Amino acid sequence: MSILSNRSAMVLFHDDIGHRSQKVRIVIAEKGISCNLEVLTKDDLPKEILEINPDGHLPLLVDRELSLYHSGLIVEYLDERFPHPPLLPVYPVSRAQFRLILQRIEKDWAENLDILENTKSSKPQITKARNDLQKNISNSLAMFDNKKFFRNDEFSVLDAVIIPILLRLDYHQIKIPNNKASKPLFDYIERMQDLPSVKESFTSLEIELL
Repeated sequence: MSILSNRSAMVLFHDDIGHRSQKVRIVIAEKGISCNLEVLTKDDLPKEILEINPDGHLPLLVDRELSLYHSGLIVEYLDERFPHPPLLPVYPVSRAQFRLILQRIEKDWAENLDILENTKSSKPQITKARNDLQKNISNSLAMFDNKKFFRNDEFSVLDAVIIPILLRLDYHQIKIPNNKASKPLFDYIERMQDLPSVKESFTSLEIELL
């Protein structure tokens, strides 16, 4: 039986340890979206999934006739389809500023973590990605302030992107010195771990490993 046939409900195909999958699950939980969650293995995707998602990326969101397999697009789609609570600013200037930060986080943080999570990455690639991610986060400590959420008074898409990355630092042997400069970062991580949507987003494997 096809895993895609007779789907009347939204479904998220995801892996149970990847940071991009957790990002989308956090958004789903934060917005209270009714969505079926189905775990797949990145290295052993069903043929019919590869037919609509040839690059084999996870997560993959299927909403009737729509299939989205870029986590950033999935988050924007969910935010537009389910606008409450909004995860991006309403005003164009503020929204553009958020997107600039997202672009920086994507390039400096997320893409390096992708390499660490990829089972096909070579040892030199892993070493470089680990060093670059540690350096980039250390260079970004000033971005964390005394606001409850990341550069905002309300939960936003930035939090959904950032917290899965930060929660994986120890697992990937990335050490950020615990000092006065890094205290806002560690305080932020502690606050986010207690957030209901973050708690709900964890898979059993993530609870065991992270």
